[in-house]
Amino acid sequence: MSVRYSILIFLLSSCVSIASLGILSEQQERAFPSPHEWSLITRFRFRRGKWWQVPENNEEEGFPNWARVYSELEYALNRLEHPNKDGAGLFDQEEGGIMVPGVGKAGFDLTAKSEEWRQGYYEVLMGMGNAAERLDGWVTDKWRRNVWAPEFIQSPSNPRPKAVLPGMPEPPDEEHRFPAAEAPETFYLKVITSKGFTTYQRLSAALSYADWLNFRKLPDSAEEMYRWALDIAIAGLPTPEPSTVIDRDSAILSSTAPKEAVTPNILYAATNLATFLAEQRRVSSALPIFVSLLRARIEAQEAHLPMVQAQKDSTLIGTLFSLLREPDYPGVPPSGDEPLLRRESDRCEEAALKNYIGEILFATAGNSSSQRQQGLSWVRDGVSTSKLAQSLEPIRANDDLRKKCEKCEEVGLESWGKIMTYLAAEAREKRDQAKSGGLKGLVWKVKGTKALDEDVENLEGEEEGVILRLNKLRSKMLKEEYEEMDRKFARTFVF
Repeated sequence: MSVRYSILIFLLSSCVSIASLGILSEQQERAFPSPHEWSLITRFRFRRGKWWQVPENNEEEGFPNWARVYSELEYALNRLEHPNKDGAGLFDQEEGGIMVPGVGKAGFDLTAKSEEWRQGYYEVLMGMGNAAERLDGWVTDKWRRNVWAPEFIQSPSNPRPKAVLPGMPEPPDEEHRFPAAEAPETFYLKVITSKGFTTYQRLSAALSYADWLNFRKLPDSAEEMYRWALDIAIAGLPTPEPSTVIDRDSAILSSTAPKEAVTPNILYAATNLATFLAEQRRVSSALPIFVSLLRARIEAQEAHLPMVQAQKDSTLIGTLFSLLREPDYPGVPPSGDEPLLRRESDRCEEAALKNYIGEILFATAGNSSSQRQQGLSWVRDGVSTSKLAQSLEPIRANDDLRKKCEKCEEVGLESWGKIMTYLAAEAREKRDQAKSGGLKGLVWKVKGTKALDEDVENLEGEEEGVILRLNKLRSKMLKEEYEEMDRKFARTFVF
């Protein structure tokens, strides 16, 4: 009798476990759809790799477990590149593969694959590059069951490593130690050199690699990569004469460029290059790029096509059908080689450019009061633009865009506040010198210091107003962040 009940309990628990795994897999598929032509195991690994990137889904850590993400996506990548599995029809670009100097073997020829397959392959590669950045310096053993952070590993830069946490095994010896992940550039360069990816996909990979080099404090290599990204965007321009659109050396967009020849990709690449140059204090090179980018955005043709969102069938039958039907894989994003359109959802980009221009003008003004006022006016205009953008329907309806505009307004207000603090302190110093003794004080006693007192009062009043606006905005953003975290952690599954 006891054997019968034991078998029954075992069968019931097994059925419950299998059903739970199926429900979890289905919820993951609806949260992170995978290409339908992939095999079941590849889709399962791809979904898990995306799912573990959500912090709230890592209950033990509370933050993404990048080692787990890398492992899941690596398994999916191996199957996608295996000719007898999901990589059927995947070929080297030439016999034996093309060797790129300084890069190694180029990526595959993907032209035989569908757009959906290529988009999924791109997501896997970019996800692995993202995870590899977080695992830089981490090590594992040959079984790859555990990973150790750099602070636990003895090295020339870390002669006295920390003790491992309780319950965690000791790090392996140097001869049994392996990197936890390949170098991030392995995956970024595979996207850049593969044949079949869109210009936007290759450009995004190039900029991700450039950002990584910049993070590693390699400015020369980073600039070379930013300019490679600009070359990728230029190669996709719909004109045989790219020089009519942009100067390749200075990255300044031409004021006479045909509107139909300016593309989102060229603005994306030039903006990242200009931001990098500004970070390197090469503001004389960055400022004209920012000005030309803002001019191109403002002069672009207005987008009159309404953003129509598909309405979900909320009826009982529609809900049942949606549960039984496999979710669609998201459409492939535009290539970025189409003409630039001025959309309401992009107003925050204009506000960010105005903030950049204003900050550079004020920082390089020196004793020029007129240039200081120009910089201050640009920053004020940037704050006004970001505030106005939050009232537009396409931005109000999209939480990500709204948060981006709020962040842009916060940065603008912070810059505005710092400028006013500097100007108010300078005005107070000038007033105090005028009221002190000496020859200057005697001259100001004759002229009178009423105007100086009014200047100080006006500047301090504006400074106080900006700080109040900034604190109010930050309180609102913090409240929304806490409310969102409460909602996320209250769920069993986070999408």
